[in-house]
Amino acid sequence: MTETESSVVPSRDFVADYTVQRDDSPMIGGENAFKVAVFGANVTTGQGGLNFAEEGLQLNNWSEVEQLAIKADRYGVDGFVPIARWMGLSGPDRPWGRQFETFTWAAGLAAVTQNIQIFATCLIPFIHPIMAAKMMATVDHISNGRMGLNATAGYFRPEYAMFGVEVPEHDTRYELAEEWMTLVERLWASDEVEFDFDGDFFHLTGAQSYPKPVQTPGPMVMSAGASPAGQAFAFKHANILFASVATVEQSAAVTPKLRANANAAGREDLGLWSAAHIICKDTEKEAKEYVEYINEKGDYESALRYRNINLAGGGKSFDWDSLKSSDDPKQDETIKTWFRAGMLPLVGTPEMIVDGMLKLQESGITGICTGLVDYNEGLDRMNEQIFPLMRDAGLRA
Repeated sequence: MTETESSVVPSRDFVADYTVQRDDSPMIGGENAFKVAVFGANVTTGQGGLNFAEEGLQLNNWSEVEQLAIKADRYGVDGFVPIARWMGLSGPDRPWGRQFETFTWAAGLAAVTQNIQIFATCLIPFIHPIMAAKMMATVDHISNGRMGLNATAGYFRPEYAMFGVEVPEHDTRYELAEEWMTLVERLWASDEVEFDFDGDFFHLTGAQSYPKPVQTPGPMVMSAGASPAGQAFAFKHANILFASVATVEQSAAVTPKLRANANAAGREDLGLWSAAHIICKDTEKEAKEYVEYINEKGDYESALRYRNINLAGGGKSFDWDSLKSSDDPKQDETIKTWFRAGMLPLVGTPEMIVDGMLKLQESGITGICTGLVDYNEGLDRMNEQIFPLMRDAGLRA
């Protein structure tokens, strides 16, 4: 290499493995008392829900998602979390019809952000643990230790069929997830040069993964766990557990019990989060009118199909009994809830949104992953209206 050529090559200081403490990450040990992550910006319409609202994500080009991540990073959002979908519900031009794969999505966003925690959401039955450990470590290096894993045991039968994989019984899926996660953690943290493993689901010879992640003892992990099997998995492996709550009011009854279960398992450190769908407007009337607009734009065919697939797959991360069913699909809350992606609604003025967050915090929730219909407007409102009120309320530093 000539002197001229070497002068234009960017220099990077050598960074050894294990240089960032996982517990110091924004979503675990950050200064904000109540964390906020953005959810689902990797599929068409995102976690804005199964609706045809004109403002939803289109995924026409990569810059659409990239600019959202950069904006969220600049505004101080704590995390950016995708959903794991490999196929649409009712065709590529429908909500959730196009999907960016989450590990490569995370790698791309890790390279253009500075502080925000970037996640990959992994459907465990479809990704080998050695592949997952290697991809996560790679993105952890790209991000300088900001990578996270959203681990899901899976239930979506059409995707299992597409991969040619049988759908195991619910608790068996968590037995698989337990063995998978144990292997990933060993690959991340073990001092062994290589190891053999002979389990119920995986049989490995000479398993290894280098380089190790930047975070020690490895990237942070979140998971859902409404069932006993799901909770047991989270208590052993996760840093954040999603509570299954349909409303702010329901959290007051559900979350303390989950907190007690976690504490009894020796996991007083486990963060309890909720998925939320924020619709924030200047007046309560405008917010309620926008909810009606979302309902009018609802994709009933996709929502009905997703509800039925979820139920058939034994998915237990949602409280169906709390929703009112009806013979009229337009009045059936078990269908309409998917217009907001099945998430807890936070609807109203900025003051009402923050009041809802305070109530969630009082119940034991420490953060939310929020879906938005219009991600650009939603992020701007978060920065300009919601975050200042959260700071006044002691929810953010």
